[in-house]
This record gives sequence, structure tokens and C-alpha cells, in this order.
Amino acid sequence: MPGEQQAPTLPNELTRVQREAVEDLRRDGIAIVAFDHLFEDEARWNDLREDIEGFARETESQLGELRARATRKAYLARRFYTQTEGDEKPPPWRFAADDRWLRLGLSDEILGIVNAYRGRPTYLIDLDNWYTIPDPTAEERIRSQRWHRDPWDNHIVKVFIYFNDVGEDAGPFEYVRGSAEGGKYGHLWPWVPKGIYPPDDEFEAAIPHEDRLTITGPAGTIILCDTSGFHCGGSARSEPRILSYLTYVSGDSKKPARYRVDLPENGDGFSGAAATALERALKRS
Repeated sequence: MPGEQQAPTLPNELTRVQREAVEDLRRDGIAIVAFDHLFEDEARWNDLREDIEGFARETESQLGELRARATRKAYLARRFYTQTEGDEKPPPWRFAADDRWLRLGLSDEILGIVNAYRGRPTYLIDLDNWYTIPDPTAEERIRSQRWHRDPWDNHIVKVFIYFNDVGEDAGPFEYVRGSAEGGKYGHLWPWVPKGIYPPDDEFEAAIPHEDRLTITGPAGTIILCDTSGFHCGGSARSEPRILSYLTYVSGDSKKPARYRVDLPENGDGFSGAAATALERALKRS
């Protein structure tokens, strides 16, 4: 974790790109890599991008309706975890074992980094596609657009992959390096299981701008981050932000998976770290 003096030895099977990402996470709480550097699989990228672009086109065709009936998160359209009428919890999304987004979250490339950073097996509890709806009239940031620490697990890891070019006006992800426990700013409004949103004015005074990272970048930018550290995003002004999202917790967290997986009778092809990462989704099936 950031600031720890005796970090676990990195597994030998990690690639150079993975090792550098783990080292960045340990130092700063965040790592940024390019999809083609981590995966080296153009066909996979093209397949994922084509699929999420279909979701983006469908979302854009419904923007008027979405804005009219939105309540708490008018700026965010989710593909798999959607809020229902009356703000009730939606039923868990069911993924086939060979779903492209599930396989992305269970890939050796991503899990290798996450598990090496945590120093233990982790569980994939959430995955989704997001379309951030731009709003040039928004006067203030709301909810996760404000600086906060995530709940559920200390050193929870989230992965965001941009599928369009994200500039300043598309609500880029922002992060305070060294803000997870053990880092330079870990003592400020320290992590608690329910998460925390510090007062905006006090936060502005406490943390200098040079340690607040704004992650703009081209399509294919992958952000791996410890979101028990301070972060925010999604305050899009004139351009949308299209991304995939993954969340991993350790056994210290009891948070259940938000999705289920339908396994075929003849086996699923999962093994090792991927099978462990799936355990909480299978318990809900």
C-alpha cells in the first residue's frame, strides 16, 4: 500500500508493464497504462470498443428521457447496474461465463496487477459500462463528482478504461496521489468503512494542487487506482466520457457482488485467480 516500508515481493510472472503499474500503485495509489501495452491484443480492443459504442449510441438516443426522469445521478448512464423507479436497488445483472466484459475483469493482465498490489486474492464485485452525460449548465459538483474516499474496503481497487478521448470537458477522473492510508495525505479525513466526503473548503485548503492529478487521455487509457484514496470525476461540461469500470475488494470486505454469472454445465474455463475473483458472484447464482 502507499507509503509502506516493506511491500511484498512482486510475483515473477508479472510482465514489465504489470510490475511498473504495481510499483506506481504502491507509491502513489494510482497507475496509468495504455490498453495496447498491457494486453497487446488489437482484436480484443476492437471487440470491446465496438460493443461499448453500441451502448453509447443507444444512450445518446435517449438523453432527453434520461434527463427527464433522473434523480440523484442525472449525469451518469449505467449499462448493467441501472437505478429503478423509486430509487430502489435493481436486480443483479446476469453475465454469461464468456461475456467479454466479465472476461476483461477476470483477465490475468488486470488481476495480476490488482492481486500483486493487495498482496492477496481479490474479488470482482462490480463491473459496468458508463456514459457520463455532459451538462454545461451544472453549477456545482454532486455526489461522486466531489472529492471522497470509497467505502467497503480499505485499499479497494477500481479500474477505469476510457473508450473515447477524454479531455478537460469530459469529466476526467481525478486523484490525490499519496492519499490512501500510509501515504502523504492518508491521515487527512482517514478512511472509514462507510466512506467519507470532506468539506469542500477544508479540502481545498489542505491539499495542494500539484498533488491532484487530472487524468485526461486518449481512448485506451487504463486507470488502476486505490479509491480508498481521495478521488472524484464525472463533471462533464461539453463532451461525454465513455468507460468501462471494475471494482475489486479483499476478504476484509463483506460486500457482495452486484452481478451474477451463469456457468455452463460443461465447465467455464476459469482457474486460479479468476475463479477466486468470481466467488461472490457465484454465491448469488
